[in-house]
Amino acid sequence: MAQAVHDVVDDVDPVLLMTSELVTNVLLHANTDVTVSITQGPPVRVEVRDGAAATEALRELISASAMPAPSNTGGRGLALVRALASRVGIDDDPGGGKVVWFEY
Repeated sequence: MAQAVHDVVDDVDPVLLMTSELVTNVLLHANTDVTVSITQGPPVRVEVRDGAAATEALRELISASAMPAPSNTGGRGLALVRALASRVGIDDDPGGGKVVWFEY
């Protein structure tokens, strides 16, 4: 993955971190297969697809503008993605499931 974006961005570490956060969310919460797609851009766009339908709670987390409260046990990964990415979103996958994406 780092090689796929190396020629487009100066520092690949934020792209790797954000991708890791989204893939981790699939493993922890969706428990389905995951597919990662990269469009080199600019901007670089990373899409993480899984087989679980998007929930309203996830849509709210992605569109939230603030860091979760200190007492919350989750949500910091998405807040980090929102802080680092130029754009973040969620789309329903026509084949079922969802696509969470970011641009950097």
